[in-house]
Amino acid sequence: MVEPRVVASVDTYRRPPGTALPVGVAPALVARLTVPRRPAVLVSRPRLERRLTDLTDAGTTLVTAGPGEGKTALVAAWAEAGAAPGTVGWLTLDRTDADPATFWSDVLAALRWTGVPLGDGGPRPLEYADGGTERHIDRIHALLYDLTTPIVLVLDGIHELHDPSVLARLDALLTQPPPAMRLVLLGRADPGLRLHRLRLDGLLGEIHAPDLRFDRAEAGRLLSAHGLRLDAGQTDRLLARTGGWAAGLRLAAMSVDPADPATGLARFSGESPAVADYLAGEVLAPLPPPVRSFLLRTSVAEPLSGPLAAAVSGQPEGRRLLTDLTAGNRLVSAADPWGRPYDYHPLLREYLYHRLRAEDPAGALDAHRRAARWYGAHRAPVTALWHAVRSGDTDEVARVLFTLALPRLLSAEGAQLADTVRPLADAADDAPSLVTLTCAAVAAVQRHDFARARAHLRRARATLPGVPAGLRDAADIGLSLVDAIAAGSTGAVRAARTGASRVLSLAGPDARPGLPAAAEYRALARWNLGRAQLWQGGMAAADASLRDAATAAGHHRLDLAAVSADAHRAVIDVVRGELRSGTRRARSTVLAAERQGRAVEPYAAGAFLALALAELQQDHPHVAARHLARAGASAAAGADRTLDRAVRLAEARLRVQAGDAAAARRILAELRADSGNRLPALLTEWLAGAEAEAELAAGAPDTVLEHLRADPDPGVWERIWLGWADLALRHPAGARARVAPLGRSPDRGRAAAVEESLITALAADALRQDGVAVEAVDRALELAAPDRLSHPFRTAGNRLAPLIRRQQRVLGTHAAFAEMVLTDQAAPPAERLAEPLTDRELTVLRYLPTMSSNDEIAGDLHISVNTVKAHLKSLYRKLAVSSRREAIRRGRLLGLLRPSGTGDPDGLPDAPAGPDFAVPDALPDSPAWPDFADLDGPPDPVRPPACDGPVDRTDPDGLVDLTVSD
Repeated sequence: MVEPRVVASVDTYRRPPGTALPVGVAPALVARLTVPRRPAVLVSRPRLERRLTDLTDAGTTLVTAGPGEGKTALVAAWAEAGAAPGTVGWLTLDRTDADPATFWSDVLAALRWTGVPLGDGGPRPLEYADGGTERHIDRIHALLYDLTTPIVLVLDGIHELHDPSVLARLDALLTQPPPAMRLVLLGRADPGLRLHRLRLDGLLGEIHAPDLRFDRAEAGRLLSAHGLRLDAGQTDRLLARTGGWAAGLRLAAMSVDPADPATGLARFSGESPAVADYLAGEVLAPLPPPVRSFLLRTSVAEPLSGPLAAAVSGQPEGRRLLTDLTAGNRLVSAADPWGRPYDYHPLLREYLYHRLRAEDPAGALDAHRRAARWYGAHRAPVTALWHAVRSGDTDEVARVLFTLALPRLLSAEGAQLADTVRPLADAADDAPSLVTLTCAAVAAVQRHDFARARAHLRRARATLPGVPAGLRDAADIGLSLVDAIAAGSTGAVRAARTGASRVLSLAGPDARPGLPAAAEYRALARWNLGRAQLWQGGMAAADASLRDAATAAGHHRLDLAAVSADAHRAVIDVVRGELRSGTRRARSTVLAAERQGRAVEPYAAGAFLALALAELQQDHPHVAARHLARAGASAAAGADRTLDRAVRLAEARLRVQAGDAAAARRILAELRADSGNRLPALLTEWLAGAEAEAELAAGAPDTVLEHLRADPDPGVWERIWLGWADLALRHPAGARARVAPLGRSPDRGRAAAVEESLITALAADALRQDGVAVEAVDRALELAAPDRLSHPFRTAGNRLAPLIRRQQRVLGTHAAFAEMVLTDQAAPPAERLAEPLTDRELTVLRYLPTMSSNDEIAGDLHISVNTVKAHLKSLYRKLAVSSRREAIRRGRLLGLLRPSGTGDPDGLPDAPAGPDFAVPDALPDSPAWPDFADLDGPPDPVRPPACDGPVDRTDPDGLVDLTVSD
């Protein structure tokens, strides 16, 4: 209880401003009645000063914020500037104002100090022990209501008032304020007053810590006033470090050497002596020891919830303590109105953590260990691992890594996971162990050094016999998964399949309860299994595995795996000849990857490959080139050797389709040399197909026969290539016999079925079997029309046109697609632009036939209307046109747009929206394809189609020997 003091009568304080201090006035009280001295450097803040004037003019104003927020400096500057709506009286409260008579006498003294007349007479001197306190306060209140001169009373330190009778009287004054008086209440915490009625009635103006934080302009002026000149980037970084906290900015300005601000800013933190001294005195010192301990222990985690704070600190009342600290403006803030989660000011957290480690290093390690367990139990595995690493507890790191965190490697948190374990990864060479070697493998996978990752994993697996039984299975699962990821990316598909199968076996639905991440392990195992099955040629099995993987990975936010699974499914669709579904899936995958950021884009390489293959099948080599450029860049960024080789094979096919068989041969020879004549089974078949395509285009069908007919049991595509070669060598009967078994094959796929039908039609026509020829052409049109598989029809050459016209006269089916094929065959080779369109410009061009407005195009592509107009202006210039109609016509002549009436049935533009990239060098004109009318003439170059269908010819390693004997 604070002892009351004797106060002179209010008449004692009556004095004209500027006169000498009356006798009997205590010097300490004089200091509290004076507007505080302004700092040596004070920056004007007009936005807040205007707001103070507006709020004070309307009623009571409450300004609350923590230490160093600049609340007192702001109100003092505002008072000195004369912006207040009346004469300003100031009273700085302290512990002595806990007594009612003392408080109200000090209030009256503050008003007398202003020189404002308070009426005649006044209370006489009194002793507070005589029982006259209430009468004394009543008379003071009466004087307040008699005021005629407008006055603004500032009560600084309102958080010092706790006496119920003081608060009750002040409540009454606020509820029925004197007409000529306005109150401004300053404090570190909201007072114990009933302010809700004033707030509800709009009579309470409030300014809190977030309002007082300095913005960039104010911070720049403050720092400049201190002689510190920073560029915009440095200012922004300092604002982020200080959160705009006034004291933090001032301390930084005083700590940083103006001659070398970069070094000073890098060193400025909560550990800086000036900052630490301020926080120790203003934040920690006033708190009781249990609360100080709570702050120190909880500084290891951010943000904080009540349960997390309780777990880390060991104090069950964690939520209440956080609420009290927030209400007391102790540089602790709540991120939402419900007070969860909580966060500490960055400088305060740094100071607390530094002090915790210095004063109680064992306590710091224990707090991290507790945080790791809490985050692990609440499914935040990467954060749990971060704390486990900093706890120094290797067993805890192993538990979190293998049972929780490892699958996050294929999520958006993958880079964070690798950064978290880097200290342990760096120790793998000097201190090899299960944990350090696994961490080294994780870091290697993240930087796409898959060979090194597999080497680390082999050494880690050798330590498994010494691992405790309770963790051994989880460690085995983790090592198998990472090895499957690394193996799959290097082309070792059999090893990838083995690792994935082992994970599925050990982490099945009946896995022991100690593996919370079992479902995530299974999702990634199915993804790896699906990739391996695809490249081994098992399309149906691969599609099923990847479908399940995409669903599960999406559910568990394993974004990289989900994107990759969908991208590989798009490849399967296109290889099967289902171009519409493959293109739709690929575009949605690309858009999903672009939305999720650069880290995900390498895993979309398969989607770009699928788009390129689809465009090749639809005879759009220029568009295919764009997609291949992005596929190659994405595959290289992700260091996926298998996809990179698939892209190179597609590039070879592109060169053949563009008439440059020599370039295709060079690409294929380099690929053979690079792969050591060993590739996964599907790429083996693609390579054989691309070589056959190049040889046929170069006019060497006998080479195709020499390479392929030695196989006693040729596959689907081998039969098709042999059929084209037989036609080119004037053997129509042989060609028909080659492909006849394919009509009964359930695995041939739509693209192969179109090719088989066209070979049958041409062979039957040469053999004068007109009915069979028409039926085969009709079958080819029926199969190709839904997905506009136009490339095989161009492959068949000019002799096909009379057959199509005959089919139209006889049957008349599939007329629109037939007309498109005939138009394409009759069209001259497309000219090339001097300056090619960018991908964005091509995308906008493909919207023009849809008659979409600029606003609609902008909305679809998530860009501004002005950007659409800029793209239109540029593409009009490149096309040498001046209107939308001319752009459409010119685009069709150039082969950039499909002929009229053949728009995309999906209603989608033909190129995916994405970042601009340069179009590759213009491709050569397409060659003139052979005419099979004259089978007695010299053999003509013929191009076979894309490869698809199952491949079963694998060696024990899952690879095929590509060596060609002399």
